[in-house]
Amino acid sequence: MRFFVQQPLAWIVICLALGLTATSGQGQSLPIPPRSPGHSAARVVDMRRRLVELDRLLTLKSVGRAESLLEDLAQHSALERELVFRRIRLAQLRDDHQKAVDICRVALAGQPLNAGLWRSLTSSLLAVDHPDSARLAATNFISASPNKRSAGMVAVELFQQAERPAVAVALIDSLRGVLGDGLFMGRQKAVALLALERYEESADEVVSDLRSNPFNLSLVRSEILEGGYHPGKMPGFISRLDKRANEPDHRHAEVIFAGNLYLMEGDSEQAGERVRPLFSNRTGKMAVLQNSTTLSRELPLLEVTSDHPDELQATVDYLLDMLGWLASDQCYDPGIRKRAADSLAAVCGTALERGVLGDNPQEAADRFSEVLKQVRRVNPQSKYLYSSQLKLAAYTRDVLHQPAVAARRLENMLMDLDMPLPGVALVRLSLGESYLAAGDTTRGRIVLTRLGRDPKFRKAGGHAHYHLARLDLAQGNLVTARDRFAVVAMDNPAAPYANDALELGLAITEEMDNPSGGPELMLRYSQSVYYDLVADPEKRVAALEQFITDALVLVDMEEPQHLLERARFELANAYAEQGRLDEAVVLFKTVVRDHPRGRFPAESLMQESRLQLELGQDDQAKETLQLLLAQYPEYLFIDDARDAVRSLP
Repeated sequence: MRFFVQQPLAWIVICLALGLTATSGQGQSLPIPPRSPGHSAARVVDMRRRLVELDRLLTLKSVGRAESLLEDLAQHSALERELVFRRIRLAQLRDDHQKAVDICRVALAGQPLNAGLWRSLTSSLLAVDHPDSARLAATNFISASPNKRSAGMVAVELFQQAERPAVAVALIDSLRGVLGDGLFMGRQKAVALLALERYEESADEVVSDLRSNPFNLSLVRSEILEGGYHPGKMPGFISRLDKRANEPDHRHAEVIFAGNLYLMEGDSEQAGERVRPLFSNRTGKMAVLQNSTTLSRELPLLEVTSDHPDELQATVDYLLDMLGWLASDQCYDPGIRKRAADSLAAVCGTALERGVLGDNPQEAADRFSEVLKQVRRVNPQSKYLYSSQLKLAAYTRDVLHQPAVAARRLENMLMDLDMPLPGVALVRLSLGESYLAAGDTTRGRIVLTRLGRDPKFRKAGGHAHYHLARLDLAQGNLVTARDRFAVVAMDNPAAPYANDALELGLAITEEMDNPSGGPELMLRYSQSVYYDLVADPEKRVAALEQFITDALVLVDMEEPQHLLERARFELANAYAEQGRLDEAVVLFKTVVRDHPRGRFPAESLMQESRLQLELGQDDQAKETLQLLLAQYPEYLFIDDARDAVRSLP
């Protein structure tokens, strides 16, 4: 008995082995639960899962849910150490950086060598505008990190993001001494020096970086152009770079980069003058080709801003010259010629899409025609050749109003045996449209009919049948047009022309049964369809005006008149295209007033608000949009209207 009293642990073990029970204070028997090794393991797994969930919430910046989960996990004292970083991150997400600083300082008292805590402290100190303390914290962060180079890069990036270029430059200089690398973070230092208006030093850093590694041209270019270079405001930078690029030991990358800066200045001649000497050897040609390919890919995304409005045109002119030379007979490398020709076709297509044709669009279109012929000779397999030729034909037909010229170009394209089948279908469709635009409805009908009957080209054939239905309507064949519109709308309901085909088919059906309108009114409307087919906007407007005048006399306005509503809507859009915005706004108002339950009042309100914004009538535009939201909540693009209202003051 003395043994059991003096050895309580042994007593407990024996009781557990015998399955004995203990009694509570109230005399009740309580079972002693057996220890389960799997119970604690499952609990650890659950804690880890919830920590992962907390990290995901912090990554998604779901502050409320993250805070609730963190408070729940904080009840487990074993997780306190692991929750420190999560608390700091949560405070930073709430923009409570002072709290983050306090948490970091408390944690660093027990973990002075924790690099992650020093990094978080640096970030939050910069946010609360304590740059000196942040610099000291960054020094400790670098010292505590096992990789000084990567830690230094992170620290410099923190100061750059906080718009502290002077500290970033000083930190880079000190790191260069520590690492023994005089070129460490040259691009980042150049950007920081640019922000400090130390242009010559910034240019020297760029030159040093490019001479140590010419393949860094794309990286240097991106860093400088996105890091604060302003055309026309930094002549010292470009002049210094230009001067260094003329030194005997210069590299191709420096010359090309200087040329790119001149493009941002809108000066394609200066850019070409500096780059052309590089064509003397294959290495220089390859460097120019690689940079030109990069510029051609960026061309569709190039924005025209007030800071550099001429950059887009200058870039197109430069690329046409450089790539044109590289794709010509003067370049004896067949590989370079083919690649240059492919990029040259892409530049032509982008220029046509963006309307970058200089002061004389006719001369530019003729030049593009010759350039695309050159591409066809050098690289007939170019993936941009046929699409650019189609864009040129469409531009010639629709913008230059020369459908006959466009038709001849398309006829020549059909002689190309290398053209893929989808390209043949698109060319034949565009050729039929060009014949119609030229007024040659007979040849247009023949080409479109053959295309529509070809089972290999179903999509293009459906578009051809849509044009044929409009031609039937324009020529007074109402029944044929109605049936063809119905087939077109049902055959491919997702096509961009399907809704218009359905509406025109319904309009014909309704007018043929309209006692106050009838086929006679439909035939009068068909004149506007004819002038739309033959691309004569002036006569189309006149035909719509005459139709509306006649319809107001012939029809009963007590009944829904969908054809009159459609004609008014089309005329309002035609006025807007001609720049007659005030007249267009009045006509859109008329559609809403006279046809409140028709097919176009909601769209008319949307168009009216856009024109009012263009006229500077913000208050009226807001009222129009609010009327649209109130009266037509089922409008298909109602979300766009809500966004427009929110964007207005």
